[in-house]
Amino acid sequence: MTLIKKFIFSIFILSTPYNSKAAMTTVQPIDVFSSETLLQINQASSASGPDHSIIKGRHGYTHYVVDGYSTSRKLVILSHGIGTSQRMYQDLVNRLVDSGFSTLRYDFFGHGYSKYDGDMWFDYTPDVFVDQLEDVLDHVTAGDGKYKEQCLTAIVGHSTGALAAIHSVDRWAMEGANERAIPKIVLLAPALWANKPFVAKVADKIPRLMTFLFKNIKLVKNLIGESYIENMNSAFASDESTGKYIYDTKKRSMTDEYRRLFGSVKGVNEHPFLAAGIVGINGHMIRGDLLSGHRKTFLKVLEKSKTDTLFVWGSLDCSVPIKDHVETVRKWEMDHDSLKLTVADGLGHELLCENSGMIADHILPFLQG
Repeated sequence: MTLIKKFIFSIFILSTPYNSKAAMTTVQPIDVFSSETLLQINQASSASGPDHSIIKGRHGYTHYVVDGYSTSRKLVILSHGIGTSQRMYQDLVNRLVDSGFSTLRYDFFGHGYSKYDGDMWFDYTPDVFVDQLEDVLDHVTAGDGKYKEQCLTAIVGHSTGALAAIHSVDRWAMEGANERAIPKIVLLAPALWANKPFVAKVADKIPRLMTFLFKNIKLVKNLIGESYIENMNSAFASDESTGKYIYDTKKRSMTDEYRRLFGSVKGVNEHPFLAAGIVGINGHMIRGDLLSGHRKTFLKVLEKSKTDTLFVWGSLDCSVPIKDHVETVRKWEMDHDSLKLTVADGLGHELLCENSGMIADHILPFLQG
């Protein structure tokens, strides 16, 4: 190819809009992970492998699961929180499918079986979140033709996943992307505010330096898992009079799960990407000085989009402190007909793990209405 032809070709490539539907392909786990890495993820996650399919999108490989497929059913997207995976939604999925919905859930990059294509210590920004969701949604609803008759009815997001839902609706509403219009979103304890452990607060102040230290010094990296488990323990609801956990058995089970994920169980290696994924999200999505921007985006969505929003908050949530901010949300509710606040009595930030049945009872009437 001559230099002139190369120049013209490069200009054509740079000026051609990205088409996620055309660019995505389904890949096999062995094409994404080495056998050693796949075994490491399986052992750390107490899993036997990916639950469904993996696609190659703009930024990397996304593992997703579709349940209750039928062309006559409405489709609900489920977006998980930092440090967890799509598996956290299993009980809620069962209720949604039994109630006549199809569901689509997926792993964030660095979580579960989703892998960022490049340095795993990457900047997980709102745009990366929305791009990833766009890629898997486009693939499932149109990319392979199997689900194109599905009608997207809602996104349900927990904590950081709720921020991903907010930014997705913001992009799609502002761009006028009618094919991705979302009639409803459910925000489960959205991370619009945050009460963080000490290590995360330090990382908020010096994110680049802390990322370098986490990446290169094992003793410092170990603080990620310790800090996450500390924060997770406080995320479970406790009785205000006795100080005991209301859902103690589930809290202990989840603690054991995360000890495996962070390599604190003898004979089990840590999840190979999770620590980096948590740092990328903490530093570039839920860093303290960024939260006010997410609140502004949410208010813009309430004012500009046609999406109805259900805000579900545990009455004992200390991670996204309800006592400090519930009046602000009540004011938003008064100012916007599209917003409804529901307080789930006796639940903390890990409300899905604590009592998914109660959460299903709160959100199903909203989805079915």
